[in-house]
Amino acid sequence: MNKMNHPHVIVPVIVMSLLGGVLLVGGCQSSGRSAAVRLPHSPRLVGGGMMIEWRTPERGTVYLIEERTGKIIETRSLEEGEVYSFTATSVVQADELEQMLGIKFSRAHFQLYFEPAGEEGSAGESPETTESVHTWSRS
Repeated sequence: MNKMNHPHVIVPVIVMSLLGGVLLVGGCQSSGRSAAVRLPHSPRLVGGGMMIEWRTPERGTVYLIEERTGKIIETRSLEEGEVYSFTATSVVQADELEQMLGIKFSRAHFQLYFEPAGEEGSAGESPETTESVHTWSRS
């Protein structure tokens, strides 16, 4: 019986398998950069957790961030004395967040940042400007 060696086929298959394994293990991880890096200027961390209720001391913008994924969940302009509230009050809302974030709701790490109006970096932003991905229950 005549055995044929095919190193020109076997070597590329092994190399591609190893490369695929490296990409599978290391290539799908997040960059590890904090979402705060992507926010304008240097907003202050003012709250966090699964239930947030915070009163703004002055006019400005709040940014709700999920720290593990680095995703901005909501951006909202508030007037002095307004209260910002965040909580997922239903299984449906928690499921929507899981789908959007790509992680279990129980593993999410929500943080609230605030940037006073005088320090905001976006040109032409007015107090009425609101950008929101989802509307969650508010007090």
